[in-house]
Amino acid sequence: MRKALSVAMVIALLLCSFQVFAGGAGESSSDDGVTTIRVAWWGGDARHKAMLDMIAAFEAENPDIKVEPEYSAFAQYGDKFFIQLTSGAAPDVMAVDQPWCATAVQQGDFFLDLSPYAEQLQIDTFDDYLIDNYSYFNDKLLFLPIGINGMGSLVDTEILSQFGFDINDKDFTWDDMFALAEKVHAANPDWYLCCTDSKQAALYYARVYLRQLTGRQLINDDGTMGCTREELSEALELVDRCYKENVFQPITISAVYNNTMTQNPDWLNRKMFMILGRTSVMTETASRREIDGHYTTTGYVMPQLEGGVESGIEVRPVTLYAVNKETRNPDAAVRFLEFMFTTEAAAKAIGSNYSVPAREESRGYVADVLDPSAIENVEYSLANAGSTLNAWSGNSEVEALFTEIMEKIAYGQYDSMLEAADEIIERIGMIVTN
Repeated sequence: MRKALSVAMVIALLLCSFQVFAGGAGESSSDDGVTTIRVAWWGGDARHKAMLDMIAAFEAENPDIKVEPEYSAFAQYGDKFFIQLTSGAAPDVMAVDQPWCATAVQQGDFFLDLSPYAEQLQIDTFDDYLIDNYSYFNDKLLFLPIGINGMGSLVDTEILSQFGFDINDKDFTWDDMFALAEKVHAANPDWYLCCTDSKQAALYYARVYLRQLTGRQLINDDGTMGCTREELSEALELVDRCYKENVFQPITISAVYNNTMTQNPDWLNRKMFMILGRTSVMTETASRREIDGHYTTTGYVMPQLEGGVESGIEVRPVTLYAVNKETRNPDAAVRFLEFMFTTEAAAKAIGSNYSVPAREESRGYVADVLDPSAIENVEYSLANAGSTLNAWSGNSEVEALFTEIMEKIAYGQYDSMLEAADEIIERIGMIVTN
């Protein structure tokens, strides 16, 4: 039954794609000389409004181009992205999540090489780290980063300062985190230090710790494991301790808020005090706590492993944008990207909805709405970045596997973390060979 339902859903998505978007990307110019392009992205209500405002500004300045917006929440967008891409029904301009890029490029030649438009798009004004590590595939400029994500923590400094936490201490370690959590939970048994969910535990605790420990990728470029079972077990032990030592809220409570952890009432009501994640969590209004007109939370750096090989800090784009190679209107699509990425009007419309802009000039346009702690976190992350996550280690199936293992750890389903490590290694082998 479950398999049949999955097939039915795929068929429904395909039918929807072809019925709504028959004829491929874009339209030819109409009789009145107006060209229509489709632009797709994901996000919440605030981002949708910002993008629609930006599109209105673009159309006012470019009356010969009409934009048809297509937007949804992340889960719905992700479900449809690859189906549209491989069926020839993808939009002219599309948002792409960074972990999807390598997979999409491996599956086909779907994206327009933007290299001939580099001067028009002012590529030399983007942050070099993002362009060099995330925009080029097979010597083609396929993706443009709209924002920067570093790594850090969103912390309630007003509460945690009562337990000796110092926002200026940049040498905060995992051991410091456990010691702080012990104080917090001892003060009130309903309090826990860190607000998290299973995916956060996988990506910002276990994976970060593993890279700090080894300085290597989880999976090598050739598909072999980049760590030993003992090293992997040690990283998993960090998460196991977080549940057992009351750093994390019990999963029987927090699981209800998987993928919406900032809506957990205990976070909103100041019963949890730290969220490890990317810089974008610091710019999301929904994740911030505001009392009497000021935020009770601010940004901080990632906990470090004393004597670690590297910082474990991943610097990556918040979202990338690409142009469909089959677009009938490449010039119109590129003009849209040029406006969105390089103009003051677009930067002000988008604001902080893609974290900190990837262009320094754009950051200047919106300096008054950007959270200073988010900017500090980006600058810190760029200065202390670890190795760039490779395609296999950031593979969506691998991340889903890690997330599942975190849940099983939380529910106490392993006799040891070596057992959990063995399961990960075995199942990664299956993913790599399929």
